[in-house]
Amino acid sequence: MAVDGKSPIPPEFAEAELKHELASLAGLLGDTRVRFRHGQTPFASAQALIEVDLEIRNALVRPLSAALQLDVRRLAARLREIDPH
Repeated sequence: MAVDGKSPIPPEFAEAELKHELASLAGLLGDTRVRFRHGQTPFASAQALIEVDLEIRNALVRPLSAALQLDVRRLAARLREIDPH
């Protein structure tokens, strides 16, 4: 269904965007893990990092959906909050 006279966003576009966001989230998690191992992320945030790490790993294996996209964005924000580099 068109909105404001524009053609709707094709599902492939949304899927491609979500795949890109998932890849970015996985990369961000990897970078954060490296900084933590090198002592560049505060040790006090270790438990929060463990929790968000598990949530991200679970999200990475879920089927693509609009709900997953919202979770990916929420998890990326949480990870940046823990490690703002």
